[in-house]
Amino acid sequence: EGSYYQAFEVVAQVKAGENNLLSVGGQTFVLGKDFQPLVFSMDTAAEAQVMSVGYGITTEDYNDYKGVDVAGKIVLIMRGSPDADNPHSKFYHESATRRKAAVAAGKGAAGLLIYSTTEDEDELIPLNYDNTSSNYGIPVFSIRRNIALQLLGMNSEKFAGYQNRLNAKSPFTFITQSTVKMRSEVEFIRKKTNNVLGYLEGSDANLKNEIVVVGAHFDHLGLGGGTSLYRGEPSVHNGADDNASGTAAILEIAQKLIHEKKSIRLSVLFIGFSGEEMGLLGSKYFVERPTVDLKSIAAMFNFDMVGRLRDKKLIINGVGTSPKFRDLVTSSVDTSRIDPVLKDDGNGPSDYAEFYRKDIPVIAFFTNTHEDYHKPTDDADKINYDGQAAIAALGYRLITQITGDSVRPVFTKTQSTESRGGMGFKVSLGIVPNYADEGDGLKVDGVNPGGAGDKAGILKGDVIIKFGDRVIKNVYDYTYALGELKAGDKVDIVIKRNGQEMKLQAVMQKSKRVN
Repeated sequence: EGSYYQAFEVVAQVKAGENNLLSVGGQTFVLGKDFQPLVFSMDTAAEAQVMSVGYGITTEDYNDYKGVDVAGKIVLIMRGSPDADNPHSKFYHESATRRKAAVAAGKGAAGLLIYSTTEDEDELIPLNYDNTSSNYGIPVFSIRRNIALQLLGMNSEKFAGYQNRLNAKSPFTFITQSTVKMRSEVEFIRKKTNNVLGYLEGSDANLKNEIVVVGAHFDHLGLGGGTSLYRGEPSVHNGADDNASGTAAILEIAQKLIHEKKSIRLSVLFIGFSGEEMGLLGSKYFVERPTVDLKSIAAMFNFDMVGRLRDKKLIINGVGTSPKFRDLVTSSVDTSRIDPVLKDDGNGPSDYAEFYRKDIPVIAFFTNTHEDYHKPTDDADKINYDGQAAIAALGYRLITQITGDSVRPVFTKTQSTESRGGMGFKVSLGIVPNYADEGDGLKVDGVNPGGAGDKAGILKGDVIIKFGDRVIKNVYDYTYALGELKAGDKVDIVIKRNGQEMKLQAVMQKSKRVN
């Protein structure tokens, strides 16, 4: 279309609207100071009696909702779990705020109020975008602890005893004498951003319509936000490794290829992806609205976090996505500079996964995470420039071999060993969820051969709308549902396929590592 830019919209900001209200017994509280709506709070109002439901957790061994009917009530719960923030706790997944909201809504609560325990700072939960605009149909507020104590009818001493009882894993739920009026309004501010594309036409008249994509995301975290691992005042996150390193690598490769264009028989499409940190949005947009025929893409090379080469170890993902890749990579590596760690899987937490899900062979370079990941300390002074140059040189050699070959790589589906967001579950459905989709339901981007989903008849492109008794609106609902199951459980799954609802049944399999 005569432009280097491919424009699309992202949610750039989430803010509380002017119509938010929290009132108790005629006392109205201050938005942003006393309470805050959460990103999955529905724009709606509720007025009801408050029921205290401890931590709001339901597991096989511990259930704050046991024997309690919260239908039509405004539920009041504490953040966290009886095991505090222990990541190895059996409550870890159940203690997520979204999970608690899903449970409360599923049990018919009219609204949800969440406050901090005395073991935590009395801070409001930030109103941050978490890559989906879906909600649970009820207003959900974070409130200050003093308001919670007022609703509970407790002083600090009595509350300490209440919290100690819960921390001893002895659930205690009761109806309070308080009535709350709440009204929620959350605004999603959308802005335009761009993928940046450059096209280098191949020299072979018969092969120049075949394309190799070379990509890297150029976005990062700005001043931080919900995905930052830094705890402090807003601070510039430069993202030297993530992903200025990858962006620089593809620019260097592009410059070198331009000077040796005659050896490039296939064409090369360079793409700087935006929105990767928000859920692979740029690559997702490109593969759904490609500027070239997807069938013409012979392979995709991805460079994401290639600036911290240590002990020469370079992770190379996707070598199993074409039969020729493993030998090609092995023969191209300069072992004096790089010790490759080869992984077959084409799925992973970067832009190459979107191409793999479209049956395109991929190779992705990655020097692994580090202590500065998603922090302001990811700066240029910590980049291993010699290592980065070695990786770019390897990428260049591989790209020239693919673009100089008249036989394009054959795509091979790999057995997925890793997908984002499912780590730690005991069972697996064996699907690749769509993390960026904001529709009603969970779109399936891939199905692992031999997995529970494959055996149940789930196909790529299906949308899961119900999983057992749980309505599925997004990936969070899906992961929460997985946490309730064990290997061998039979689960009825309702999907939409080509606009038609279908009911399938899956037998859950034991997870090898993640879902």
